[in-house]
Amino acid sequence: MGTSNWQNISYNIEIIRKLNPKTILDVGIGFGRWGILFREFLEIWENEKYEGDWDRVIDGVEIYPGYIKDYHKYFYSNIYIDNALNYLESTNNKYDLINLGDIVEHFTKDEGEKLIELSFRKGRFVLINVPIGKNWDQEGFNENPYEEHQSVWYNNDFTKYKHNKIKSFKDFTLRDFSVVLLSKEKIKFDKRFGKYFYLKNFLKHRIGLKKFVERIENRKK
Repeated sequence: MGTSNWQNISYNIEIIRKLNPKTILDVGIGFGRWGILFREFLEIWENEKYEGDWDRVIDGVEIYPGYIKDYHKYFYSNIYIDNALNYLESTNNKYDLINLGDIVEHFTKDEGEKLIELSFRKGRFVLINVPIGKNWDQEGFNENPYEEHQSVWYNNDFTKYKHNKIKSFKDFTLRDFSVVLLSKEKIKFDKRFGKYFYLKNFLKHRIGLKKFVERIENRKK
Protein backbone atom coordinates (compact mmCIF):
# COMPACT_ATOMS: atom_id res chain seq x y z
CA MET A 1 0.00 0.00 0.00
CA GLY A 2 2.82 2.39 0.82
CA THR A 3 0.67 4.87 2.74
CA SER A 4 -1.25 5.09 6.02
CA ASN A 5 -3.70 7.12 8.14
CA TRP A 6 -3.88 10.90 8.00
CA GLN A 7 -5.47 11.80 11.36
CA ASN A 8 -2.05 11.99 13.05
CA ILE A 9 -0.20 14.07 10.47
CA SER A 10 -0.40 17.48 12.16
CA TYR A 11 0.59 15.98 15.52
CA ASN A 12 3.63 14.28 13.99
CA ILE A 13 4.74 17.49 12.31
CA GLU A 14 4.38 19.39 15.60
CA ILE A 15 6.59 16.77 17.29
CA ILE A 16 9.19 16.94 14.52
CA ARG A 17 9.37 20.73 14.61
CA LYS A 18 9.81 20.68 18.38
CA LEU A 19 12.57 18.07 18.15
CA ASN A 20 14.26 19.92 15.26
CA PRO A 21 16.41 16.95 14.14
CA LYS A 22 19.33 17.57 11.79
CA THR A 23 19.60 13.93 10.69
CA ILE A 24 16.63 11.59 10.15
CA LEU A 25 16.16 8.00 9.05
CA ASP A 26 12.71 7.21 7.61
CA VAL A 27 12.12 3.45 7.86
CA GLY A 28 9.64 2.15 5.30
CA ILE A 29 9.58 4.99 2.76
CA GLY A 30 6.51 3.80 0.85
CA PHE A 31 4.89 6.74 -0.96
CA GLY A 32 7.37 9.07 0.73
CA ARG A 33 4.93 11.06 2.86
CA TRP A 34 7.22 11.56 5.83
CA GLY A 35 10.30 12.45 3.83
CA ILE A 36 8.31 15.06 1.93
CA LEU A 37 6.66 16.50 5.04
CA PHE A 38 9.90 16.55 7.01
CA ARG A 39 11.55 18.52 4.19
CA GLU A 40 8.61 20.89 3.95
CA PHE A 41 8.29 21.76 7.61
CA LEU A 42 11.95 21.58 8.63
CA GLU A 43 13.50 23.23 5.58
CA ILE A 44 11.01 24.99 3.29
CA TRP A 45 8.81 26.30 6.12
CA GLU A 46 11.86 27.54 8.02
CA ASN A 47 14.22 28.72 5.26
CA GLU A 48 12.27 28.62 1.96
CA LYS A 49 14.79 26.17 0.51
CA TYR A 50 12.91 25.09 -2.60
CA GLU A 51 15.91 24.26 -4.77
CA GLY A 52 16.98 21.08 -3.00
CA ASP A 53 20.16 22.46 -1.48
CA TRP A 54 19.18 20.83 1.78
CA ASP A 55 20.71 21.56 5.19
CA ARG A 56 19.53 18.33 6.79
CA VAL A 57 20.10 14.66 6.10
CA ILE A 58 16.94 12.63 5.54
CA ASP A 59 17.81 9.05 4.64
CA GLY A 60 15.26 6.35 3.89
CA VAL A 61 15.22 2.57 3.89
CA GLU A 62 12.63 0.58 1.92
CA ILE A 63 12.42 -3.17 1.42
CA TYR A 64 10.16 -3.03 -1.67
CA PRO A 65 11.91 -1.27 -4.59
CA GLY A 66 8.64 -0.93 -6.52
CA TYR A 67 7.62 1.96 -4.26
CA ILE A 68 10.63 4.09 -5.12
CA LYS A 69 10.10 6.64 -7.91
CA ASP A 70 12.19 9.49 -9.27
CA TYR A 71 10.57 12.10 -7.02
CA HIS A 72 11.78 10.27 -3.90
CA LYS A 73 15.37 11.05 -4.86
CA TYR A 74 14.67 14.78 -4.59
CA PHE A 75 13.43 14.66 -1.01
CA TYR A 76 15.68 11.94 0.39
CA SER A 77 19.44 12.32 0.84
CA ASN A 78 20.07 8.58 0.48
CA ILE A 79 17.73 5.67 -0.19
CA TYR A 80 18.69 2.17 0.89
CA ILE A 81 16.81 -0.83 -0.54
CA ASP A 82 17.09 -3.27 2.32
CA ASN A 83 15.34 -4.94 5.22
CA ALA A 84 15.28 -2.38 8.04
CA LEU A 85 16.79 -4.87 10.50
CA ASN A 86 19.67 -5.57 8.14
CA TYR A 87 20.28 -1.89 7.53
CA LEU A 88 20.26 -0.88 11.19
CA GLU A 89 22.52 -3.77 12.15
CA SER A 90 25.10 -3.00 9.47
CA THR A 91 25.14 0.81 9.15
CA ASN A 92 27.57 3.05 10.95
CA ASN A 93 25.25 6.04 10.46
CA LYS A 94 23.77 7.71 13.52
CA TYR A 95 20.62 9.84 13.46
CA ASP A 96 18.92 12.42 15.65
CA LEU A 97 15.58 10.79 14.82
CA ILE A 98 14.52 7.40 13.47
CA ASN A 99 10.97 7.37 12.11
CA LEU A 100 9.14 4.02 12.19
CA GLY A 101 5.97 5.02 10.38
CA ASP A 102 3.49 2.11 10.40
CA ILE A 103 6.31 -0.39 10.17
CA VAL A 104 6.68 -2.45 13.36
CA GLU A 105 3.43 -4.35 12.72
CA HIS A 106 4.95 -5.74 9.52
CA PHE A 107 7.46 -7.70 11.63
CA THR A 108 6.89 -10.47 14.13
CA LYS A 109 6.67 -9.18 17.70
CA ASP A 110 10.22 -10.29 18.49
CA GLU A 111 11.54 -8.71 15.29
CA GLY A 112 9.58 -5.51 15.93
CA GLU A 113 11.05 -5.19 19.42
CA LYS A 114 14.51 -5.83 17.98
CA LEU A 115 13.87 -3.10 15.41
CA ILE A 116 13.06 -0.64 18.20
CA GLU A 117 16.16 -1.62 20.17
CA LEU A 118 18.37 -1.21 17.09
CA SER A 119 16.76 2.18 16.48
CA PHE A 120 17.73 3.18 20.01
CA ARG A 121 21.34 2.26 19.26
CA LYS A 122 21.45 4.32 16.08
CA GLY A 123 19.10 7.19 16.97
CA ARG A 124 18.54 9.70 19.75
CA PHE A 125 14.76 9.71 19.35
CA VAL A 126 12.48 7.01 17.92
CA LEU A 127 9.09 8.05 16.53
CA ILE A 128 6.62 5.19 15.99
CA ASN A 129 3.23 5.22 14.30
CA VAL A 130 1.47 1.93 14.97
CA PRO A 131 -1.96 0.29 14.73
CA ILE A 132 -3.30 -0.66 18.18
CA GLY A 133 -5.26 -3.85 18.88
CA LYS A 134 -6.50 -6.79 16.86
CA ASN A 135 -8.63 -5.11 14.19
CA TRP A 136 -5.82 -4.48 11.73
CA ASP A 137 -5.53 -7.68 9.70
CA GLN A 138 -3.72 -7.07 6.43
CA GLU A 139 -2.32 -9.47 3.87
CA GLY A 140 0.58 -9.01 1.52
CA PHE A 141 0.27 -9.40 -2.23
CA ASN A 142 2.29 -11.15 -4.91
CA GLU A 143 4.48 -8.18 -5.83
CA ASN A 144 4.98 -7.10 -2.22
CA PRO A 145 4.43 -9.78 0.44
CA TYR A 146 6.00 -7.43 3.02
CA GLU A 147 2.68 -5.55 3.34
CA GLU A 148 1.37 -8.32 5.59
CA HIS A 149 0.75 -7.45 9.24
CA GLN A 150 2.54 -10.01 11.39
CA SER A 151 2.09 -8.68 14.94
CA VAL A 152 -0.39 -6.93 17.24
CA TRP A 153 0.68 -3.99 19.41
CA TYR A 154 -0.76 -2.15 22.40
CA ASN A 155 0.21 1.09 24.12
CA ASN A 156 1.60 -0.82 27.09
CA ASP A 157 4.18 -2.38 24.77
CA PHE A 158 5.87 1.03 24.80
CA THR A 159 5.41 2.17 28.40
CA LYS A 160 8.25 -0.14 29.44
CA TYR A 161 10.60 2.43 27.92
CA LYS A 162 11.35 5.00 30.62
CA HIS A 163 11.07 8.09 28.43
CA ASN A 164 7.91 7.84 26.33
CA LYS A 165 5.20 10.10 25.00
CA ILE A 166 2.09 8.35 23.62
CA LYS A 167 -0.93 9.88 21.90
CA SER A 168 -3.83 7.80 20.56
CA PHE A 169 -5.98 8.42 17.48
CA LYS A 170 -8.83 6.73 15.62
CA ASP A 171 -8.83 6.10 11.89
CA PHE A 172 -11.88 6.75 9.69
CA THR A 173 -13.30 3.30 10.59
CA LEU A 174 -12.83 4.05 14.33
CA ARG A 175 -9.91 1.66 14.80
CA ASP A 176 -7.24 2.74 17.28
CA PHE A 177 -3.70 3.69 16.40
CA SER A 178 -1.01 5.60 18.25
CA VAL A 179 1.96 7.89 17.83
CA VAL A 180 4.76 6.96 20.21
CA LEU A 181 7.87 9.04 20.87
CA LEU A 182 10.68 7.23 22.68
CA SER A 183 13.99 8.58 23.90
CA LYS A 184 17.04 7.27 25.73
CA GLU A 185 16.98 10.39 27.91
CA LYS A 186 14.35 12.81 29.16
CA ILE A 187 12.43 14.26 26.22
CA LYS A 188 13.33 17.91 25.79
CA PHE A 189 12.00 19.96 22.91
CA ASP A 190 14.01 22.57 21.01
CA LYS A 191 13.68 26.14 22.37
CA ARG A 192 14.82 28.02 19.26
CA PHE A 193 11.71 30.26 19.29
CA GLY A 194 12.35 31.41 22.84
CA LYS A 195 11.38 30.18 26.29
CA TYR A 196 7.89 31.75 26.29
CA PHE A 197 7.06 31.41 22.58
CA TYR A 198 3.84 29.40 23.02
CA LEU A 199 2.68 31.38 26.05
CA LYS A 200 3.19 34.71 24.25
CA ASN A 201 1.28 33.55 21.20
CA PHE A 202 -1.52 32.17 23.35
CA LEU A 203 -1.85 35.55 25.04
CA LYS A 204 -1.67 37.44 21.73
CA HIS A 205 -3.90 35.31 19.53
CA ARG A 206 -6.25 33.51 21.90
CA ILE A 207 -6.72 36.01 24.74
CA GLY A 208 -6.37 39.18 22.65
CA LEU A 209 -3.47 40.68 24.61
CA LYS A 210 -1.25 41.46 21.62
CA LYS A 211 -0.43 45.05 22.65
CA PHE A 212 0.33 43.99 26.23
CA VAL A 213 2.79 41.32 25.05
CA GLU A 214 4.42 43.74 22.59
CA ARG A 215 4.97 46.30 25.39
CA ILE A 216 6.73 43.68 27.49
CA GLU A 217 8.87 42.58 24.49
CA ASN A 218 9.83 46.21 23.76
CA ARG A 219 10.97 46.77 27.36
CA LYS A 220 13.51 43.96 26.98
CA LYS A 221 15.11 45.49 23.91
